[in-house]
Amino acid sequence: MNKQCLVNSGTNVKFSILVILIMTLMLITGCENPLLSPGPQPSYFDKQEFHPLLNIFGVLRPGTQNGMGLSFIHLEKSFPFNSYPDSVEIKDAQVTLYRYEMNVIVDSLIFIYTDFDSTFKKLEYRHQEFFPQARERYGISCRNEGYPELTSQTTMPSIPVIIDDTVQRVGTLYTFSIRRDSLAELYDITLWDGEKTHFQRLRRPETGNIDVEFHLDDNYHSEGILFIYVYDSKLAEYLAYNVSIKPNTYRAEYSTVNNGFGCFGSLNMLEKTVFF
Repeated sequence: MNKQCLVNSGTNVKFSILVILIMTLMLITGCENPLLSPGPQPSYFDKQEFHPLLNIFGVLRPGTQNGMGLSFIHLEKSFPFNSYPDSVEIKDAQVTLYRYEMNVIVDSLIFIYTDFDSTFKKLEYRHQEFFPQARERYGISCRNEGYPELTSQTTMPSIPVIIDDTVQRVGTLYTFSIRRDSLAELYDITLWDGEKTHFQRLRRPETGNIDVEFHLDDNYHSEGILFIYVYDSKLAEYLAYNVSIKPNTYRAEYSTVNNGFGCFGSLNMLEKTVFF
């Protein structure tokens, strides 16, 4: 190859790169790009100053470990975007759980920050003798110096019930229905068929029961294990909330609790051996 050919080849490569760059810029600036185009904007100027609030993630749930309840409350502090503290976890709050009958408080428990002598892997606010009951309503109060009192309430869903006459298997298709519960808004369903784990997350429909179907592995066993977790409205909203960040898009503050951030909710569950 002579020198002229090398020069022409190099020129062609540079020209191709230039064309690609121009086309890319045209796509970004000349066409509507959903990733870069502005999203919803507020109709006002948000001049709200930062005020410290508590941030909670609390779950009331069934189950025990070494005889102690699995419910827990996790608390953190909020902070300005331009100042990150060495630690955000709050370890000295006063955390009180209330049980309601109708609209009247009938019982209260103090949750303490502990792992109960390493029974649990992590320190959280817990009570070793608290075992929530289905369809009971609970409230939480979290107080810490320098922060307003954080409060919230939840009503625990019932244990999921599979309607017996809806269970069917046709070939590798396994179907069943879960009885509707007005307190459960989101369902996480996991099925292990002996070879493979299948998962579905379903919202409660507007009417009727919750219909589930799984396509089993070709080499499925004669029995498997089914797990169904049901979440109250607070946890359902928290788990399904869209946390993606889009440039040039206004996002208002989000919370499911009063005077704070985060979520306080409840769940129930069913673990069952099933036969195919």
